[in-house]
Amino acid sequence: MMTRNHEPSSRMIAGRRLTFLAAVSLMIVQAALLADTALDKSDTADEPIHLAAAGSLWAHGDFKFNREAPVLPKWGFALAMRLIEPDLDDIPRSRELALDHVLWSRSPERIKAMLLAARGVTIAVTVLAGLLMHFMGLRFGRASGVIAHLLWCFSPNVLAFGSLAALDAWVAGMLVLGLWLVARYVEAPGVLRAAWVGVAMGLAAACKVTALGAVPVAAVVIYIAARARGFRFGRVVFVEACFLLGVPLALFTAYGFRSDVVDLSPLASIWGDAMRTRTPPLPFAGWIEGLIQQWSHGVVGHRSYLFGETRTTGWWWFFLAALALKTTVGVQLLACLFLASCLRRRPRGLSLLVDAGFLAYPVVLIAVMSAGHAQNGIRYILPAFPFGMIWAARQWSFLREGLGRRAIWLGGGALLASVVSCLSIHPHHLMFFNAWAGGPEGGPRYLIVGDDWAQDQKRLGEWQKKSGQPVIYYTAITPHPEIWGIRHWPPPCSSFPEHPGDVRPRRWIYALHAIEVHRPRRIAPGCLDWLTVEPPDERIGYSIYIYIVRKDRLDRLRANRFTDRPFWRSGPPRISEP
Repeated sequence: MMTRNHEPSSRMIAGRRLTFLAAVSLMIVQAALLADTALDKSDTADEPIHLAAAGSLWAHGDFKFNREAPVLPKWGFALAMRLIEPDLDDIPRSRELALDHVLWSRSPERIKAMLLAARGVTIAVTVLAGLLMHFMGLRFGRASGVIAHLLWCFSPNVLAFGSLAALDAWVAGMLVLGLWLVARYVEAPGVLRAAWVGVAMGLAAACKVTALGAVPVAAVVIYIAARARGFRFGRVVFVEACFLLGVPLALFTAYGFRSDVVDLSPLASIWGDAMRTRTPPLPFAGWIEGLIQQWSHGVVGHRSYLFGETRTTGWWWFFLAALALKTTVGVQLLACLFLASCLRRRPRGLSLLVDAGFLAYPVVLIAVMSAGHAQNGIRYILPAFPFGMIWAARQWSFLREGLGRRAIWLGGGALLASVVSCLSIHPHHLMFFNAWAGGPEGGPRYLIVGDDWAQDQKRLGEWQKKSGQPVIYYTAITPHPEIWGIRHWPPPCSSFPEHPGDVRPRRWIYALHAIEVHRPRRIAPGCLDWLTVEPPDERIGYSIYIYIVRKDRLDRLRANRFTDRPFWRSGPPRISEP
């Protein structure tokens, strides 16, 4: 009799141990992948300005430096840098000098140490978010917990941005915290839990303004759960008020309980010169100005690239294309299985409501970002990933019911293929493209905005040292590539009488960033079309194309520069302006 009584508890204890072991193992694996990626990559285009703003925030409480980037990640970067560099307190007040003090005035070794310290905080946020993903998935079964954690740990996009001193993994991680707190509220609705959800949403908004779209979704979930629990209307209103109060309270706290005037001048590009004014002092004014700046930027547009075309007005299907090309084929197959299972079993009532709750924010985010003109890569919709992953983890528990036992094996195979696809490109996750795009070598033909972010300068410096070439032609993106051992000249551009915009062909070694080949910005479109007639000799991290041009090749390139089938031709420019 005692044996029978102890059997269920023994199984429960064993199951909890396995769950704990799986969660810890996945956290260790993800931390190792993120750390290795962070060590491999040089400073990307946005990281130096984030670190300078973080230093200025720490030393002087400057909440408006780099105001378009909210403040919570900067606090994390500043704390990490201060732990290894006490002189961060002495940063100049001048914003122009702050960047030199934080990074460029230091030795290359200290610059790398500062960069890695700041990246380490992002890695910690990303790994802890994975643990919360596991806890969320456990609500639908142990297998679902592991599935949610696996999807998070082996997403190329999470690994790419979770290893950088950037904002994208922070906002996704904070929204995972918000998801977990929403789940706890739904299980036991109450005033305090609703307030904590609001705080989490406010912290997510203090990482990036794209988190705002999750606030109305959470408000609807809180209302439905309160009504389902039988709360009277007055109490429902009070619960909602506590939730909504938590959002600005978290923002006010992140911005040091400060109030300041808000500059409305960026809105002049939308509503005319009448907006060139300032408001009375408002709480978290830096965040409000950042929101205005991002709104203005979304209306005015960003130089984006898709399927060989460059625009400043964007495409309605840009982020759908990004999802199609920059998520693994295994995950796409898994999503198709889950959708087929849903159609087969036709969820209704509460089950349908839960599915809608998970997918509402991704739909809202993608719709809003697609309507805007600032389309700078898949990182803009990274906050939607946790919601899709938890939805997928939940669907796993229904897969056998919808499609039968074989679907479990097919789903497992798809998941394994996704993991293998992710690991096969490590540590070059920023340049991940799936098989539909032709992998990382073919992907830049279709999509290259936010993928080549100058992350492989370290590898280029090592390549130059190994090759013994004292100077190369290089299309630099960041201001100080010499820190990584790159000695370079900018590629010369002078016109050919027969083909205006062409560079005069010269023998040398050329290192070209993929984005400057397919969507040139720092060099004139068509400037190097004579060179890109042929594919590169070598790719460094998939993001830098190496061309070695000697006399025999120079003659061949000159002869073939007007071919109808070049490797790539960027000129004449095709830019659709608003």
